Amino acid sequence: MEYIYPTFERGRILKKESLWALRDYSYTALELQYQEYTDGVIFGCMFSVEGNELCISAGMIKCHDFIYLIAQQKLPYRATNEMQYLKFVAMDRQEQPDCIKYPAQIRLEEKPVENDQEIELCRFKLRDGSVLRTEYKDFYDIQTEFDTVNLADAMWSSRRGVTLSREITDDYAGKILACEAAEPLDIQFAYLALQGREAVNRDILVDYLARRGGRSAGSGGWTNAEMFAELEHTLQAVRSGRNVKDGEKTGRAGRMIILD
Repeated sequence: MEYIYPTFERGRILKKESLWALRDYSYTALELQYQEYTDGVIFGCMFSVEGNELCISAGMIKCHDFIYLIAQQKLPYRATNEMQYLKFVAMDRQEQPDCIKYPAQIRLEEKPVENDQEIELCRFKLRDGSVLRTEYKDFYDIQTEFDTVNLADAMWSSRRGVTLSREITDDYAGKILACEAAEPLDIQFAYLALQGREAVNRDILVDYLARRGGRSAGSGGWTNAEMFAELEHTLQAVRSGRNVKDGEKTGRAGRMIILD
């Protein structure tokens, strides 16, 4: 085996072998790193609002085993009083004599994801006269029906399954660490969620929710909506110092100090 690293020195001829090396190394490294990941957002693609435009930060999305590097995008939006879906759409590969093209678009439509060439990034329902929000008052506010960018159904990639967005699990982790009544399992999960730049692995997230809520990790499909609802329920229980499974007081919030 041999590895070619072009030096691009002044006065040297740029050979086709050097260009091949750049082509093969750049994408092969990404493909190997994320070959076990499902289709979905790998990282980036965060949202903000500037006037009448929804801004999406740069990121990386996997679709049909190809990894797309997404530049920053700005899309105009308007109030429709209907649910709107922001989607990444991968179009058919185009083979040409001198290159292979992988065209893609980011679209804002009133139709939900319809096939495996579409990946939901967020959704929202904006009323006339309202302003679209990307900042949340609390964890539950992420899934507010009106005037808020809803990330709960966004399709994020992880090993062996679609998972919740990193922004959701990061926000949950921050809220957990602010709770004095948090149990060791909650704190461990929070540290795990905050340490990576990618979304929490689906298997880890489902296992954590199953241990906290008593539902079998393998039961049902564990949709994004179910995982978010379970996180919300768990956070409420931790804040109140109650056991998620039976509602009884537990942990530091349930202790009583008696002075003799």
